[in-house]
Amino acid sequence: MDEQTFWELVDRTGPDPANLERLADELSDHAAADIRDFADHLARALHALDTPAHYHAVATSGASFLGVRCAAVAAGNRAYRKVLGAPAALATYTGSPGDQLLPVAERAYRTSTRADWQHQTAVSTHTGSNVAAWGTSWLHPHMGTTTVEGLAPQDYMIALRHVALTLDADPAWRSWWRQSGLTACELGIVAEGRLDHLRPSADIRRCADRLRANFTCASPHGGADLSARAVSEVRSMFEVIRQAMSMPGLPPTPPVPTLPADVPEVPVTAKPLAAMPAELEPQGYLTLTQIQEFFG
Repeated sequence: MDEQTFWELVDRTGPDPANLERLADELSDHAAADIRDFADHLARALHALDTPAHYHAVATSGASFLGVRCAAVAAGNRAYRKVLGAPAALATYTGSPGDQLLPVAERAYRTSTRADWQHQTAVSTHTGSNVAAWGTSWLHPHMGTTTVEGLAPQDYMIALRHVALTLDADPAWRSWWRQSGLTACELGIVAEGRLDHLRPSADIRRCADRLRANFTCASPHGGADLSARAVSEVRSMFEVIRQAMSMPGLPPTPPVPTLPADVPEVPVTAKPLAAMPAELEPQGYLTLTQIQEFFG
């Protein structure tokens, strides 16, 4: 199946979610290879909309970024091309459910072949997977955790990264970072346990045209508001960076959108604290050298 045929199918279906079952039925009449091609064309279309500009266009809506991109594709080729060239136009689809477009190829394949769907699309649809687009970003978060009291909750790792991506997509923060004269900030965040965080560590150093800044922060406990906690932690880190680099004051923190339900788990580097001789008191925190070397 070529791209033109893909868009002909989408255009005939229209944006109404009620018609997606009909699309799956029509697609199931095609050969298995065509169904896989349909999935690949859909993934490429969604992948192309995975840019900081498109992300920022819907960031404050609370809608699923992937779902909104699906809605733009379901609106048809002409509407999609408009959104592709004008990221702000993606905001018009925040109220349109689009997630149901994703499993259409799988349903069609199962109907057609009576076999399990095992196809991996040519490109990923996850937020941030479009490296060519996000590669122009200035803030690259790296997540880590120590293992003294168990790993930091994945939800908190996601929240911290989500805040960092929100700052990365914000024009005011991008403009502020340009004043550093560096191309990017490699922000390492290591969540420690309560014992570990008695002595938080920070390492900030310039590496060629980038800043490498590794910080520790306490893991949340109890009924903590993870989003508010993450905003506070990340902003505090940048205040340290600002002072270390003698930069102007930080911009206001932009509204951080509600995390959608489809956010995938983020990669987390997990390392134990160094073992101590039995006669010495447990260290309970990362040393400066350990935080420097945490992400390799």
